[in-house]
Amino acid sequence: MSTDQALLTIVRVVGPYVGETMARSAAAAHCQKLGIAGEVGGEQLDALVARLGSGLNIFLGRDKSARVVAELRQALQAGGAS
Repeated sequence: MSTDQALLTIVRVVGPYVGETMARSAAAAHCQKLGIAGEVGGEQLDALVARLGSGLNIFLGRDKSARVVAELRQALQAGGAS
């Protein structure tokens, strides 16, 4: 999966909870910090989702964050298909 496709999937899944701008900005910042560019998969996606999940805990609480992270993992594994 390309980084752009992963970012679009993240925004689609997380955006309804924190807003599209916040979802896009957070995901892009974490990609940059993790050195993610071009093709992304496996361990890189796991690290990215873990970082996003930590932030979602603050905004959504642990229970809701866990549900959103599970939904995000499923969407990313499906290749971002809507």
